[in-house]
Amino acid sequence: MASKTKPGGKNGPRDRSGAGGAGGATGRGSNPSAAGGPPSERRRANSAEERRAKAAAARAEAAAKEKRRRTWIITAAVVAALVVAGVIGIVVQNSREESKPVVLPATATGSAGGIVVGKASAPVTVDMYEDFQCPACEALEKQTGPTIGTLLDQGKIKINYHMMSFLGPESKRAANAGAAAANVGRFRELHNVLYANQPEEHTGGFTKADLITLGAKAGLTTQAYKDAVNNGTYDGYVAKVDSDASKAGVTSTPTVLIAGKQLSGDQLTPAGFTAAVNAAS
Repeated sequence: MASKTKPGGKNGPRDRSGAGGAGGATGRGSNPSAAGGPPSERRRANSAEERRAKAAAARAEAAAKEKRRRTWIITAAVVAALVVAGVIGIVVQNSREESKPVVLPATATGSAGGIVVGKASAPVTVDMYEDFQCPACEALEKQTGPTIGTLLDQGKIKINYHMMSFLGPESKRAANAGAAAANVGRFRELHNVLYANQPEEHTGGFTKADLITLGAKAGLTTQAYKDAVNNGTYDGYVAKVDSDASKAGVTSTPTVLIAGKQLSGDQLTPAGFTAAVNAAS
């Protein structure tokens, strides 16, 4: 016997919200989207949105990484190009200096073209490898220079000066000026003036104008000296001195040899230097 209960009545079918059947809020004629759809559909929509967001974030991160990679490659290429250009510049400059004619100063008659200072009859020969820009050489000049000067004046020693130039353009310009001074017999005077006015390393000191001004303090006022400073007349000679010193195994300045024997650091004092000279006499 059929039930008398009407569809949609008290005992009719219900959805999960507890609403009635066909006449209920979510019955057969209702619109699920109006209420946001069933939870399963909402979860699927949220999940799809999350996947799209994650994909977009991944694409953005990949694009950022690629941009950083390209920036790094470009920067590295620029730096490498600058380094290569710098090395080429140094090589070209050194090549130019070495290719200049070797003009020997008049007093460069010592071993390996050393500039000779002192009496030819002096019994002891000293070889001094210096760099006008070298702070340690300036310190030696302050500490032991007066003693060396006295021994020169007494005729006990003569010195072959090998003015090296490995500390930069300042060294090269000063060594060229020293050679110009040696050519007219005033190397010792300029030597003393340059060390008394030594600029800090790598500060662009010993400009050509500086060397002309300092040369005047050493009695070098001729146009020939000025021209030699301005034109780098002795650049080829300066490069040769450096090359010969390297071949001789000289790796630092000051390096001092008395009668062919290299002095140790503690022998570069006034007492140590004098003792070494006396031992070689």
